[in-house]
Amino acid sequence: METRLIRRLSLLSLFLVACGDPAATGPDPLIQPFVGDWKATAFVLTSSVSEQVSIDLIQLGGTFDLNIQPSGSYTAILVYAGLGQTEMGTISVTTTTVTLNREFPTKENEVSTYQFVGDSLLILDGDTEFDFNFDGTEDPALVHFELLRK
Repeated sequence: METRLIRRLSLLSLFLVACGDPAATGPDPLIQPFVGDWKATAFVLTSSVSEQVSIDLIQLGGTFDLNIQPSGSYTAILVYAGLGQTEMGTISVTTTTVTLNREFPTKENEVSTYQFVGDSLLILDGDTEFDFNFDGTEDPALVHFELLRK
């Protein structure tokens, strides 16, 4: 399983470094549209070197589920090729980007642009890495998620 890919999934490995005490300040209103359970209908990785090199993990039988809490905490689970990976952290949101501040299994931030289509489809696009030729070296890639609200 690609380390960078799993980070991105948690992304979906998606979001926030909480500012202040949420109980004292209340939830961030920018996070509210993201709150809930999401299931990927597309998880497309495209090589940054050649746009013709692309893979959709969902079409290949993978699953990706994302849960985002009102506090900004998230849990992302990717199952691909019989292997499961779980990522946990918090999200932060601006008017154009969402940042996944992964805390587990390792600390790292992933930034994606986002777009809502209605209130049930969330589209995320960002940079990641993936080993397209399975030589043990991750290559620069773009990731595109389409997530449906459960």
